[in-house]
Amino acid sequence: MSARPKIGLALGSGGARGWAHIGVLRALLAMGVRPDVVTGTSIGAMVGAAYAAGAFDAFLRELEALNWVRLAAFFVEPRMWTRGIFSGKTVTTWLERPDLLGARTFADLRLPFAAMATDLFTESPVTLREGRLSHAVRASISIPGVFDPVPHEGRFLVDGGFTDPVPVAAARALGADFVIAVDINGGTAGKPKGAPNLLATLLQTTRLVENAMSRLTLAQTPADLLIRPKTGHVQTLDFHGGRALVAAGEAAARAAQPTLSKVLDHVLAS
Repeated sequence: MSARPKIGLALGSGGARGWAHIGVLRALLAMGVRPDVVTGTSIGAMVGAAYAAGAFDAFLRELEALNWVRLAAFFVEPRMWTRGIFSGKTVTTWLERPDLLGARTFADLRLPFAAMATDLFTESPVTLREGRLSHAVRASISIPGVFDPVPHEGRFLVDGGFTDPVPVAAARALGADFVIAVDINGGTAGKPKGAPNLLATLLQTTRLVENAMSRLTLAQTPADLLIRPKTGHVQTLDFHGGRALVAAGEAAARAAQPTLSKVLDHVLAS
């Protein structure tokens, strides 16, 4: 009998659209498809780290409790602007709650995981596989101009979506035979309701770059199965619409189930 292929799950960047990752994961688990390897970029790194750390349920509860007041608390910081509008310290403190990532390191995880970031000056992707999980996630979500870059081993790291928004290659490097990728960067945000402010301009510029990089990297390193939830209409910081995005992720994964079954059957037979 053929051995079961090692399944990798590559979760892409995209801000609030990343809540769809939770729905995809829930649907895959319900199908009996359990990832052996997980990689993630930006919000994908956050969801992937929570899953690998066994904090997935706690993370989902946080989502369900999120509203505009709780969301604003992540960004209200009494500081002078230096390298970014926000320092990111509040987000780090939240990630390090004991019921979320806490003080866990990569060595504490139940399965292989990697978070993708970008070296701000060499413009190269950086795969984070060691050290504190909260530090890796914080680096992976560091949108330039919005959050301070993260110092790391003599480098300054920013959002991984600028170089590897859907980390398929990283999943294969961790030993995955079959990679399921989740791309949440499809579609456009729609027409603005007014002239964008500084934050909106930074976020939309990031989205523009990530959309282009997603198309490029997925063409260069295609996944065995690509899942694209319908999240294009969602703005980067629209985290309060989480339940609908989870449902969109579940629907996209269920729609891909026949293809997933056929491809896995083919892999096992080959």
